[in-house]
Amino acid sequence: LYALTAEEIINKIDDNRVFNTIEYTATMIISIGSQVREKTFEGYARGDDHAYMEFIAPERDKGTRFLKLSDEMYIYIPDVGKPTRIAGHMLRQNMMGSDFSYDDFTGNERLIDQYDIVLTGSDTVNEQDCHVLELTAKVEEINYAKQKVWVIKKTYRPVKTELYAKSGKLMKELNVLESRKIAGRDLPVRIRMVNKLRKDTYTELVFDAIKLDTPIPDKYFSIGYLERK
Repeated sequence: LYALTAEEIINKIDDNRVFNTIEYTATMIISIGSQVREKTFEGYARGDDHAYMEFIAPERDKGTRFLKLSDEMYIYIPDVGKPTRIAGHMLRQNMMGSDFSYDDFTGNERLIDQYDIVLTGSDTVNEQDCHVLELTAKVEEINYAKQKVWVIKKTYRPVKTELYAKSGKLMKELNVLESRKIAGRDLPVRIRMVNKLRKDTYTELVFDAIKLDTPIPDKYFSIGYLERK
């Protein structure tokens, strides 16, 4: 039986997760201790350098918008009335009080272009046989210097990812709770991010109405649309 190399496994993951365009609605469920908050937003993205998100609920967050253009990201808050640029270390801050950073939301780059990959062994997660991959960053400007990824052997779908800082400290753990076949791809539709640096907190994202590789109007990826009244 032919055994896949680490690079072949990560290519299968990349082929499944990297898109030309995506359009979706998502609910963000933020759990801190006994408190649970929900926020709903719409998202549009094209490749790895164009992304737009707009919050539609609850009322206090309605109209908050985010725009990514290449390496630049902007936030528009209605009460402020003009876009603010997010750059550098700010991209690693928590977005809208969640456990996801701004960078977590907008990354669509191929992992094989950013990391050196090693297949370190096998393990079981949720009764599923998994390959275990270790990813070490080969580029400087990156959110996580190391990742450890558990990939289901049957489907080549990541089910769990540990995200590490340059110091080797475990920062976050991402779990895929539910997947669905969409346009021939096995896509995560419910994921949970646990921040290992904060106690008793996690954020779930539940995706709905996902459309892949359909034309998205240019208007979404402009400062003018971001700051419209």
